[in-house]
Amino acid sequence: MAFTYIYKRRIGSWGLVARVSLDVQSMDEPPGVGRRIDDSRVWWLPPQGIAATDEKWMAFGLGLVVGQLEALRDGAAALLVRVDDWDVPMLTDYQEEVAAAAVIECLQEYCGIDGVDIGLTLDRERNRYRFTWDGASAEPGLG
Repeated sequence: MAFTYIYKRRIGSWGLVARVSLDVQSMDEPPGVGRRIDDSRVWWLPPQGIAATDEKWMAFGLGLVVGQLEALRDGAAALLVRVDDWDVPMLTDYQEEVAAAAVIECLQEYCGIDGVDIGLTLDRERNRYRFTWDGASAEPGLG
């Protein structure tokens, strides 16, 4: 099943926008391509040309919901989450964390994934958004 989701958040005059297209498929055997998420039976494939930081954040987001993705296998040997497209139309307010938030919210919208509370505030002093994942700050590879 393939779907597209537009992530939009606005705080005051600031905003974040990104568009992600995903395809989620159960498979009879693990895919020959892709990246395995932790030690699960879930793999993912990033889009061609994605920035390394966006890829890390997408992997982070998928890792937060990997247990729920496992349930989508529905008895199949593997599940593949293929990111077909990733677009950030307004780079001025963009932060890489959006890649994790957009993937998670896309899966929430179209696959019934839940359980990750994504908090967002604007740190005016640092001129950056501050994301939290289930109430805690985290970064890829740092828990």
